Amino acid sequence: MKKNDYGTGRIGEIIKNLQIIHEIEDVSDLPEDIKLTALTDSLQLTESEFDSLIAENSPVFRTVKGHAFESVFKYILEENNHKAIQLGGDNAVDLKVNGSTLQLKTPNISGTKNGYVQYKTHKTHGAKSEQESMDYYHCIEHFADYLVGLISYEPFNVLILNNEEIPRHTLNNTKILSPFKINWKSHPALNNFKRIGINNIDLASQNHIPKDFSLEKLPKSSRRLNIKSEIIVDTILTDGNFRIWDMSIRGFAREIAIDNFLSQFKIKLLNPVPLKKERGDKADFAVKISGENIFFQVKGVSTNNCRFNGRESIVATETQLTRGRVNDHPTQSRLYLKSDFEYLMLALDPPLVQKYSKEIGIDVKLKWQIFCIPTIRLQEHAVITHRLNSLQKIKYIDLLKFELNEKLVKDIFKV
Repeated sequence: MKKNDYGTGRIGEIIKNLQIIHEIEDVSDLPEDIKLTALTDSLQLTESEFDSLIAENSPVFRTVKGHAFESVFKYILEENNHKAIQLGGDNAVDLKVNGSTLQLKTPNISGTKNGYVQYKTHKTHGAKSEQESMDYYHCIEHFADYLVGLISYEPFNVLILNNEEIPRHTLNNTKILSPFKINWKSHPALNNFKRIGINNIDLASQNHIPKDFSLEKLPKSSRRLNIKSEIIVDTILTDGNFRIWDMSIRGFAREIAIDNFLSQFKIKLLNPVPLKKERGDKADFAVKISGENIFFQVKGVSTNNCRFNGRESIVATETQLTRGRVNDHPTQSRLYLKSDFEYLMLALDPPLVQKYSKEIGIDVKLKWQIFCIPTIRLQEHAVITHRLNSLQKIKYIDLLKFELNEKLVKDIFKV
């Protein structure tokens, strides 16, 4: 069998690796064990750790929950011998069935009650509110042919709404209202699969619902979502759903890797917010060292800015907040102050460790590398010199001197 090569660890590369090794086009056709092993192996997590990562971190759980409906819907259609083409990505179309384009939505729980189901349909990128711009709302002209709204998995009920049935914004009739409510029980769109060219479908089989959650590979996540763990795995292993893995799961996996490493030395991680009157939220954790609270910021790599070129290979990481502007405003700047934390803790995913090691002629097994870089060694902003530059670029061979090992842990944490 060909050797696993997860590239830089992005989901598209993991999918490609599975396709090459098993000579298959659709990875969802592979056994669940093989698919799940590829995911856990690339992060060097146990199945239990991976399950908890999804079920117990609300940002991860929310994004998995939203995309899982696409997988369940596709699963049910294909179980009834109807082809569903998965598109995904950032546009307003998720699936294509019999020539019709579909946008799938899960209900907004807080607004779903008393026979009404509520859906949010605004754009997730661009304008952040109606006050900022009406572009916050989707234009009906550029929307899918049908909005398929989940009501429940058990029993399986959906609304298949055509464009005329989707409520419009009162200020602009070309824009889709978000959120909007539908009285679903007697609505003509209820389970109306004929609208998308499907005349016969069995919705009573419930094969997507686990018979015994304890037998599922991801029992916690499966129970919370009320679907089989294999459907969760297939949801993650979908190129169009890359945000689940690349922008959410990998970030939380870094935290697990760091926590696992530091716990070996019985280092207690503290919530930084109450320990610092101002900007305590700009650190990820604090540690009491020699009676003083020392603050740490955790980051991963910015893969698009990394370079793989032998001993000149560059590791890049973004040292900026996700929101704000590049200025010196006390609250609206996205640039960190040099005083926000004493150390940058950079976690390198196992596939990246292998890739960088190979560049300098070292063959290593999949493992995490955790680096602890003093803030004073980071590049400052060229103009606003009391703040950090938004992007740090460090040669991999230079980074190695900051790799956390037993000696460096003792030096930094005084254990």
